[in-house]
Amino acid sequence: MSLLDIFPNEILLIIFNLCDVYSLLQLRRVCKKLDVISREVLDKKSNHLLVTNQMSEKFRERCKPLLSSYNSKFLMHYNWKFGIACRLSIDTLPKVYNENMTARRMNERCLKMTKNTIWFYDKNVLSACNRAEDGSIAQNKIHRTVNSQFSSIAYCNDIIISGHVDGSIRLWRFESQNNINNLQQLKAHSNVHGKHVSNIEATTQHIISSSSNLIKIQKNTLENDDFAEENETIYSGKKLIQSISLNPTGTNVAAITEESLLIYDINKNCEAMNKRINDNTCSHLLWDDTHTILMLYKKCIKKMDIRTSEFVRTWNASFPNKCELCCFSSDNLYSIITGTNIGTIILWDQRISDYIQTYGISRNYRYDCVIMNPVFSVQFDSTHMYAITLNEGVFEYNFWRKDYYNRAKKRKEYFSNFI
Repeated sequence: MSLLDIFPNEILLIIFNLCDVYSLLQLRRVCKKLDVISREVLDKKSNHLLVTNQMSEKFRERCKPLLSSYNSKFLMHYNWKFGIACRLSIDTLPKVYNENMTARRMNERCLKMTKNTIWFYDKNVLSACNRAEDGSIAQNKIHRTVNSQFSSIAYCNDIIISGHVDGSIRLWRFESQNNINNLQQLKAHSNVHGKHVSNIEATTQHIISSSSNLIKIQKNTLENDDFAEENETIYSGKKLIQSISLNPTGTNVAAITEESLLIYDINKNCEAMNKRINDNTCSHLLWDDTHTILMLYKKCIKKMDIRTSEFVRTWNASFPNKCELCCFSSDNLYSIITGTNIGTIILWDQRISDYIQTYGISRNYRYDCVIMNPVFSVQFDSTHMYAITLNEGVFEYNFWRKDYYNRAKKRKEYFSNFI
């Protein structure tokens, strides 16, 4: 019997919790018992890292390469936190100048990130790019021009659902996922709304869309019959609908108007909540988990627990005077990424009040120099971030950088920093 057999696992767990990551990785090589205990401690440590969430199914759905080792999780956290990434321009779009930037709607351009594809639109052109095995953009791209300007997009089951300024809704997909050669329109629902479709969400069963003051629901189907075309109004009011968002299970949809937060139960076909919000500057909603909703304001992010209808957290930061938050995305755990109207992207940790890191989009970017370049949409997974902007078009940040840590001495120095 060895001395290790004398120590109960509970005592070894306490000791191992005090070790840094490098020591734990080395202990895994000693014997099976230490390997099991080391892995248990490493699991706990890695679950608290930024932008490495693989527990949320909603986040995993858009992760191309899954982080398969503790090394990759800690390296990825480090790269995000310290802004170590390769930047690549994907598509340069024409600038649309407007002096009154605050009057612009932030859905004139939009981007949607999926596991296999990056979709984006600009006015009446829908574009798509395949993602390679490492998550980066492949060289082949395809564009499709339609006779009605795009105003919103959603994604479900390898199909893109688009809303348009003429009130129509259309369904799209690639003819081939492995070789992009055609972007096929599967179906068009004409005149669903009298005005442009400002927001759209989709589940396998339903398409939920909104115009200025209406929210409608219809069946998500490719069948061509009268029943499939039917849509039902689930909200009608006098106030402008700013944003809608589905909960992770697809059973409830939340909507923010100029004065209220609404929640509609899709399965029960009834209103579940109608809470008056005094502050009318909330521009976007994002359902973070089944009980909490993130709300984006010009200068902060707020988190509401729908069980109590109270705000439980607020994140503020010191920005330049003209800087405003205009879009955001979440990993459904700790990490939030926001785009601003001055061409910066900001990484937040929900456990910390202030932001963690900023990423400048322009190569000549200076945080003290205010240049209007709104980020219309930002999406990310564990290894990549994509955004679409006014001046820079579509670009990619690739955080999959391992070359810094290949040598043993550097690896020991790096992993020893994680306790």
